[in-house]
Amino acid sequence: MAQNSGSTGFASSSDHGARRGRKIGTDERPLETGYYDLLAVSIDATTDDIKKAYRRLAIKFHPDKNRDDPNAEERFKEIAIAYQTLSDPVLRKKYNEFGPKESAPDGGFVDPEEVFGAIFGGERFVPIIGHISLAKDMKTALQEADELEAESKNVQRDAKGREILSPEEKARREEKARKVAAEKAAARAERVQKLVENLERKLGIFTESATGPADPQVTESYRTICQLDAEELKKESYGADLLHAIGFVYVSKSKAHLASNQTFLGVGGWLHNVQGKYHVFSETVSTLRSAIELKSVFEQIQAAERAGNLSPEEKRRLEEQAAEKGLQALFKGTKLEVESVLRETCDRVLEDPSIPRSKAHLRAVAMQILGDAYLSVKKDEDGIREESEYVKIETKTSRQRDSQRMH
Repeated sequence: MAQNSGSTGFASSSDHGARRGRKIGTDERPLETGYYDLLAVSIDATTDDIKKAYRRLAIKFHPDKNRDDPNAEERFKEIAIAYQTLSDPVLRKKYNEFGPKESAPDGGFVDPEEVFGAIFGGERFVPIIGHISLAKDMKTALQEADELEAESKNVQRDAKGREILSPEEKARREEKARKVAAEKAAARAERVQKLVENLERKLGIFTESATGPADPQVTESYRTICQLDAEELKKESYGADLLHAIGFVYVSKSKAHLASNQTFLGVGGWLHNVQGKYHVFSETVSTLRSAIELKSVFEQIQAAERAGNLSPEEKRRLEEQAAEKGLQALFKGTKLEVESVLRETCDRVLEDPSIPRSKAHLRAVAMQILGDAYLSVKKDEDGIREESEYVKIETKTSRQRDSQRMH
């Protein structure tokens, strides 16, 4: 990565000359190129190019992966600042013209962990799924693990290696755990409440207009609105994948509600709930496998670096593989989080005791239409290429397949 001067400490020597010769840059000839160099993109890079570069570097240089590197957190922040600046057209123009000092947003830069968490979906998905907390939760968990590891060095252990804690220390840890759990529960409750309000408004387009669950004109109009909404949302980062996850929850929850009110003793709804629980189980297993694969790659890199037998090419290949596996593990974890929050949101919307059963029925019908629209979204060619570039896991079979394609 090229290093430069300026407020971030990144600029090439040619930039110094450019700065002395002219005080205002242009989009074609920026005053300095430090942020572009940091992300390894050209000055005419598209927003998509910048997003892709950030994703790869954020995984590669995340502090949680480089816990032995004292400079990792600062480097991660610099990458996030460069991304926030260049991905915003207004800030990018200011940066090109005046450099980093004049391109900082009025409210300051967002926490790098929040930027990292926004890799999936971005701001347009916030009204539907809320702010994804996975990256922040991962960081907190690792920090707590480090604290416990430091504390445990001076703790006595029994014959089986278990910690022997004093009543005071045990009480302190339990109180800390209760406080953390209460804060997370409060944050989730606030998130779900906002999502409930947003979903009720969205479903209200149908429920406030339809004369009944089978109103053909309103149904067709609402389906069109949902499809147009889905086509716009799929343009976001991992948009199609998120829409499929959201659509799955909407459809399964709406079908379960409709079936429980239409079948003998609600048996239909029970079957749908069983199917939903199996889906959660299979997704959890898949996420754990991805996390284990990611840990394995990190261990390979660390072992090879210690042995000193890793060529630059081999190191780059392993780092690229870690980035791919990291994004896959993160997305699967994000998907589990989103589905969990949305299941609670849907239950609140459909089981609202303040509305008559007839309105709850209309909400379920509208929710199924919306879910079907999200599930029917197909990835564009760019989206398919993007996923294969970042989420592909190399296996013996995939390498053989790629080799056959080249011949």
